[in-house]
Amino acid sequence: MQTTFFVLFSLLMGAMLSIYLPMNSAVSRHLGSPITANITFFIVALLASFLIYGVWGDPATVKKIKDVPWWLYCTGIFSAVMILGTTFLIPKVGVRKFFILTISGQILTAIFVSHFGFLGTPKDPITLKKFLGAILVVFGAIFSVL
Repeated sequence: MQTTFFVLFSLLMGAMLSIYLPMNSAVSRHLGSPITANITFFIVALLASFLIYGVWGDPATVKKIKDVPWWLYCTGIFSAVMILGTTFLIPKVGVRKFFILTISGQILTAIFVSHFGFLGTPKDPITLKKFLGAILVVFGAIFSVL
Protein backbone atom coordinates (compact mmCIF):
# COMPACT_ATOMS: atom_id res chain seq x y z
CA MET A 1 0.00 0.00 0.00
CA GLN A 2 2.74 2.44 0.98
CA THR A 3 4.73 1.62 -2.18
CA THR A 4 1.66 2.26 -4.33
CA PHE A 5 1.19 5.64 -2.66
CA PHE A 6 4.82 6.60 -3.31
CA VAL A 7 4.59 5.53 -6.96
CA LEU A 8 1.38 7.49 -7.51
CA PHE A 9 2.72 10.52 -5.64
CA SER A 10 5.90 10.41 -7.76
CA LEU A 11 3.81 10.31 -10.94
CA LEU A 12 1.82 13.27 -9.66
CA MET A 13 5.06 15.18 -9.00
CA GLY A 14 6.16 14.46 -12.58
CA ALA A 15 2.83 15.71 -13.91
CA MET A 16 3.09 18.83 -11.77
CA LEU A 17 6.58 19.52 -13.15
CA SER A 18 5.15 19.37 -16.66
CA ILE A 19 2.59 22.01 -15.70
CA TYR A 20 4.25 24.38 -13.24
CA LEU A 21 7.45 24.97 -15.20
CA PRO A 22 5.60 26.11 -18.35
CA MET A 23 3.34 28.16 -16.04
CA ASN A 24 6.42 30.00 -14.78
CA SER A 25 7.40 30.70 -18.40
CA ALA A 26 3.91 32.14 -18.92
CA VAL A 27 4.44 34.36 -15.85
CA SER A 28 7.70 35.50 -17.47
CA ARG A 29 5.86 36.41 -20.68
CA HIS A 30 3.31 38.42 -18.70
CA LEU A 31 5.98 40.21 -16.68
CA GLY A 32 8.44 40.58 -19.54
CA SER A 33 11.32 39.19 -17.47
CA PRO A 34 12.40 35.66 -16.55
CA ILE A 35 14.29 37.06 -13.56
CA THR A 36 11.18 38.80 -12.16
CA ALA A 37 9.19 35.61 -12.79
CA ASN A 38 11.86 33.69 -10.87
CA ILE A 39 11.61 36.06 -7.90
CA THR A 40 7.81 35.82 -8.00
CA PHE A 41 8.03 32.02 -8.10
CA PHE A 42 10.23 31.88 -5.01
CA ILE A 43 8.12 34.37 -3.04
CA VAL A 44 5.00 32.29 -3.68
CA ALA A 45 6.94 29.07 -2.94
CA LEU A 46 8.22 30.54 0.33
CA LEU A 47 4.71 31.56 1.40
CA ALA A 48 3.38 28.10 0.48
CA SER A 49 6.24 26.49 2.41
CA PHE A 50 5.40 28.52 5.52
CA LEU A 51 1.75 27.49 5.19
CA ILE A 52 2.69 23.81 4.84
CA TYR A 53 5.10 24.15 7.77
CA GLY A 54 2.35 25.72 9.85
CA VAL A 55 0.17 22.66 9.28
CA TRP A 56 2.69 19.79 9.31
CA GLY A 57 6.02 21.28 10.43
CA ASP A 58 7.99 20.36 13.52
CA PRO A 59 9.33 23.47 15.34
CA ALA A 60 12.17 21.41 16.85
CA THR A 61 13.71 20.98 13.39
CA VAL A 62 14.38 24.72 13.06
CA LYS A 63 17.11 24.43 15.71
CA LYS A 64 18.96 21.98 13.44
CA ILE A 65 19.38 24.50 10.60
CA LYS A 66 22.73 25.64 12.00
CA ASP A 67 24.00 22.03 11.97
CA VAL A 68 23.62 21.58 8.20
CA PRO A 69 26.94 21.87 6.32
CA TRP A 70 27.07 25.26 4.59
CA TRP A 71 27.66 23.80 1.15
CA LEU A 72 24.35 21.91 1.25
CA TYR A 73 22.60 25.27 1.10
CA CYS A 74 23.86 25.51 -2.50
CA THR A 75 20.63 23.69 -3.25
CA GLY A 76 18.99 27.12 -3.13
CA ILE A 77 21.36 28.34 -5.85
CA PHE A 78 20.65 25.22 -7.90
CA SER A 79 16.91 25.81 -7.50
CA ALA A 80 17.17 29.43 -8.59
CA VAL A 81 19.28 28.52 -11.64
CA MET A 82 16.98 25.60 -12.49
CA ILE A 83 13.78 27.64 -12.32
CA LEU A 84 15.33 30.60 -14.14
CA GLY A 85 16.80 28.29 -16.79
CA THR A 86 13.44 26.60 -17.24
CA THR A 87 11.65 29.93 -17.51
CA PHE A 88 14.14 31.00 -20.18
CA LEU A 89 14.43 27.71 -22.10
CA ILE A 90 10.83 26.54 -22.47
CA PRO A 91 9.85 29.43 -24.77
CA LYS A 92 13.04 28.84 -26.79
CA VAL A 93 12.99 25.05 -27.26
CA GLY A 94 9.40 24.13 -26.37
CA VAL A 95 7.98 22.04 -23.57
CA ARG A 96 8.46 18.65 -25.27
CA LYS A 97 12.14 19.13 -26.10
CA PHE A 98 12.85 20.74 -22.75
CA PHE A 99 11.42 17.85 -20.76
CA ILE A 100 12.93 15.15 -22.96
CA LEU A 101 16.37 16.69 -22.57
CA THR A 102 16.11 17.48 -18.86
CA ILE A 103 14.69 14.06 -18.02
CA SER A 104 17.52 12.47 -20.01
CA GLY A 105 20.00 14.53 -18.00
CA GLN A 106 18.28 13.51 -14.78
CA ILE A 107 18.37 9.81 -15.66
CA LEU A 108 22.05 9.87 -16.61
CA THR A 109 23.00 11.83 -13.51
CA ALA A 110 20.79 9.69 -11.25
CA ILE A 111 22.62 6.54 -12.38
CA PHE A 112 25.91 7.91 -11.07
CA VAL A 113 24.39 9.49 -7.95
CA SER A 114 22.77 6.15 -7.11
CA HIS A 115 25.89 4.13 -7.93
CA PHE A 116 28.05 6.09 -5.50
CA GLY A 117 25.34 6.87 -2.93
CA PHE A 118 26.08 10.58 -3.35
CA LEU A 119 24.77 12.78 -0.50
CA GLY A 120 23.67 9.75 1.49
CA THR A 121 21.25 8.39 -1.10
CA PRO A 122 20.73 4.62 -1.21
CA LYS A 123 23.44 2.91 -3.27
CA ASP A 124 22.24 1.16 -6.40
CA PRO A 125 25.23 -0.11 -8.40
CA ILE A 126 25.36 0.48 -12.15
CA THR A 127 24.78 -2.71 -14.11
CA LEU A 128 25.12 -3.34 -17.81
CA LYS A 129 21.32 -3.45 -18.09
CA LYS A 130 20.95 -0.06 -16.38
CA PHE A 131 23.75 1.45 -18.47
CA LEU A 132 22.19 0.19 -21.72
CA GLY A 133 18.80 1.49 -20.60
CA ALA A 134 20.31 4.93 -20.04
CA ILE A 135 21.97 4.83 -23.47
CA LEU A 136 18.59 3.96 -25.02
CA VAL A 137 17.04 6.95 -23.25
CA VAL A 138 19.75 9.24 -24.61
CA PHE A 139 19.36 7.93 -28.16
CA GLY A 140 15.58 8.15 -27.82
CA ALA A 141 15.95 11.75 -26.69
CA ILE A 142 18.26 12.57 -29.59
CA PHE A 143 15.82 11.09 -32.11
CA SER A 144 12.78 12.75 -30.60
CA VAL A 145 14.27 16.24 -30.57
CA LEU A 146 15.75 16.15 -34.09
